[in-house]
Amino acid sequence: MRRKAIEWAEIPLYLWSGVSFVDSHLHLDSRDVDELMGFAEATGTMLFACGIDRKTSEQVLSLRTKHPKTVRPFVGVHPSEALKGRDLRWFGPSLDKAAGAGEIGLDPTYSPTGERSAQREVLRRQLEVAQNRGKPVQVHSRNAEQECLEVLGTFNLGNVLMHWLEDEAALAHASERGYYVSFSPALLYSGRLQRMARRSDPDLVLAESDSPVSYGPLGGVHGPSLVPSVIYKLSELWGKPFDDTLAATASNAVRFIGSAGKG
Repeated sequence: MRRKAIEWAEIPLYLWSGVSFVDSHLHLDSRDVDELMGFAEATGTMLFACGIDRKTSEQVLSLRTKHPKTVRPFVGVHPSEALKGRDLRWFGPSLDKAAGAGEIGLDPTYSPTGERSAQREVLRRQLEVAQNRGKPVQVHSRNAEQECLEVLGTFNLGNVLMHWLEDEAALAHASERGYYVSFSPALLYSGRLQRMARRSDPDLVLAESDSPVSYGPLGGVHGPSLVPSVIYKLSELWGKPFDDTLAATASNAVRFIGSAGKG
């Protein structure tokens, strides 16, 4: 049975009528994008869809045009694309049309992340544009959590989401700064993520699928259909009713995205 849509009247910022869930981080450049969009629209799930380069950023902006009630686009250059994505003349105009910047950040898996690296240069330039435009940012920080926090600390940013943060030591620093953190379906089986969720401020937590990432322990599935399971696990870890946890994570999403949530 389809859940009744959340009533957002208690949130003074904006009213998102008809929204039941928010997938705070995913990518919509997979082959089954039409199926994912169909599910999201049928269930009232809002999607914070991220690009990783100019091409995919333009794709999520296009999807916003086609699905204005469902898609909130984030544009940017992912660490994996930094070496070939240093021409950022497109980024500012695209960010003006987007909800925020993302997925941006640092990751030594792909290339160096030192002070003079392409990754740092690309990240700093994107953060500067986001700061000037007052846009929220989604940050990738795998194996570079402290480095990302160091760079972020040099900017006066609005809202920051540490996407799928995995470093327990970095969690406290992120929370002290009021940064949001998002938990993926890996929360259902990762002891470390469960410890982090228990220690997280419920007012700073969002749920995500990170589609098209699939989860072997969950049968290899992916997509926004996993978000309710993430929220259920959060409710279990926090000892709160599911509906309260759903309302809390949705309210957090409203605050994170700001004025772009209105459509």
